[in-house]
Amino acid sequence: MIVMAVLLQAAVSATGPAAVENKDIVIVGRSIDGARSSLAACIARACPPDQEIKAAIILAAREFLAGDYVEARRTLLASRGRNAKFAKNYPLQVSDLHRALNRLSVLDGRLESARLSAFDATDALKSGLPADDPQILLQRLDTARQLVRESRIVAAAEIFNDVAAKARKSGRYDVEAQALFRAASVYAALGSVNPDYRPTARRWMTRIEQRAEPEFAEYRDGLILLEAEIAALKAKPANGGRDVRPLPAMAGAVLVHEPVVDFGTISGGRGPQSGGNTDPEWADVGFWVRPDGSVGDLHVLEQSKSRPGSWLAAKTKAVADRRYAPLKGVADPRGLYRVERYSMVYPLIPSTESRIPGRSTQGTLDMMDITTARRPPPPDAD
Repeated sequence: MIVMAVLLQAAVSATGPAAVENKDIVIVGRSIDGARSSLAACIARACPPDQEIKAAIILAAREFLAGDYVEARRTLLASRGRNAKFAKNYPLQVSDLHRALNRLSVLDGRLESARLSAFDATDALKSGLPADDPQILLQRLDTARQLVRESRIVAAAEIFNDVAAKARKSGRYDVEAQALFRAASVYAALGSVNPDYRPTARRWMTRIEQRAEPEFAEYRDGLILLEAEIAALKAKPANGGRDVRPLPAMAGAVLVHEPVVDFGTISGGRGPQSGGNTDPEWADVGFWVRPDGSVGDLHVLEQSKSRPGSWLAAKTKAVADRRYAPLKGVADPRGLYRVERYSMVYPLIPSTESRIPGRSTQGTLDMMDITTARRPPPPDAD
């Protein structure tokens, strides 16, 4: 029962370019043994590659939800070894597999492998789709996101620009708008910690503001939220660091502001270790985005056996102080329920003493939306 769109930013096969955008795998039900048996049975009967990839992603998603990041990555690696050669006939499914592997590699601190998987996902689409298919352009935006994770901002900006130019030439203004807005969002985020990036963010925003095509309308509304974030950073402490101007109501939970936390000063690292991250630190946190955009009823729902360090308390405090755009079209008077998993990732780094890389003592916090993996609490729940 897949209801969490493909694992870890890998979209389930679907029509339309939006299918590639912002999809995470979430599986309702956590029977790892059942998923493993289904995959084994599929392999035994020599099922088609698309069926095996789907079964492998389901198993990997359940292993991920259980906190076994290493085994989830192994599941995907094995499926890639059997199915990558079928990209020409199953470009979307093989690309999904590479995208899922990209996400698991990030969570296991293997950034070089993650970057290669992002490029492999694009190559899989190119091998089986027309050269001008928008799926390819959207996958390149995911590759740019991977480069942003690695602080390779100039390389990411080059992709944003190239995708925007190609999309405009082919008349895919929806894809062009996405590329420009992603770039504006990246530079706005950088501007939240370094004011030097704010002029660049403004230039990307201006490129959207100057466009009148209908496909740009929702992104022009999104610019109001980016402006609010920048304004919040400039606000005086007396205002609590928040912009007091009214914000447009949005369908869905659209984050406007979250207090910055320097996780470099937060404890929790276990020191260097070799091999896979067999003892990851993670926590699932549930909360309500209220109709006015504030956050309420935040709870830690589940956490790893290796108890998270003080970073979890710092992160949950920041989440509680988030500001979302006001909600519109929400039936539940409590607002929208969200569940996010936070993982402290300690990247693998080269060792000066041996050929075996070790874990950095400096972790980075990763967030994944796993809302569809859990039902919201009933109205009378405490």
